[in-house]
Amino acid sequence: MKPIVALNSATQTSAFCDEARQMLLDAGFELRCNEGIRPTPEQLKEMVSGAYAIVAGTEKYTADVLEAADQLKVIIRFGVGTDNFDLTAMREKGIQIGVITNHNAVAEFSLTLMLSAIKNLPQYDAVTRAGRWSRFPMRELTGKTVGIVGFGRIGQRLAELLQGFGAEILAYDPSMNAKAAEARKVRPVSMDELLEKSDVVSLHLPATEKTRHLIDRRTIAKMKNGAYLINTARGSLVDELALYDALVSGKLSGAAQDVFEKEPVTADNPLFSLINNVVTPHVSALSYETNYNGSLICAESIIRVYQGKKPLYPI
Repeated sequence: MKPIVALNSATQTSAFCDEARQMLLDAGFELRCNEGIRPTPEQLKEMVSGAYAIVAGTEKYTADVLEAADQLKVIIRFGVGTDNFDLTAMREKGIQIGVITNHNAVAEFSLTLMLSAIKNLPQYDAVTRAGRWSRFPMRELTGKTVGIVGFGRIGQRLAELLQGFGAEILAYDPSMNAKAAEARKVRPVSMDELLEKSDVVSLHLPATEKTRHLIDRRTIAKMKNGAYLINTARGSLVDELALYDALVSGKLSGAAQDVFEKEPVTADNPLFSLINNVVTPHVSALSYETNYNGSLICAESIIRVYQGKKPLYPI
């Protein structure tokens, strides 16, 4: 009987490239694919039963779901966030865990949102579509101070992209890579100093208990008047009510968010009523290149574990 690779997310199934599928088939695996449903916990239990490996999306792998994964040896997240994983339960069951890399796509999108916010693109789009020829003052990124909160692969790549703008780059990370910062001409600072000195703050930390509402009324008060906040990390990092009030009051000139505290979003989110807030539906990593390369990383990682090795990007 062939070992089963379960692609449990309909989104990831559609994005999984043909070359990666063929790699797994050639290695002797059978593919079990979700072709269109958002699985309930009970459906997810059926999907994981008997699977040797899982390619996971954002569906939640709780201890209860994992009890049904009687043959599971490896789970690869088609992404980088593992806040939907019960990591403790996985480790207790001896399941190897891996992720892909999407740092370039997310860094480029962060820069796109940054420019969209400071150039007032939502306002310009709205008035032009309405047939009005309105003008709004905007800012330039050149010469500004950009604070990167979280200096892993995504934060480091963003720093590289920002070099061409002549921006001063500050970074905060609880586990700062000093060599990476020096190589990218980035100055490591405390979180308080970053907030106080940055014209733009870009978030790139994972969702944990410690990072929940990292940006709240207290930390927003420490930010420069008229600063901008960019979030392509996780929605839980930001207290959305505090952000709303800061955008309405003018404490912050603008913001841009690809992630939200509650996803999928609903139209009644107060932040959606603000024209100085750029919003997108958690798509920063959704590039053709990331889907293709991520598929290959998933396939190779699963094959490596089957051969007694580690995933390419283990957790």
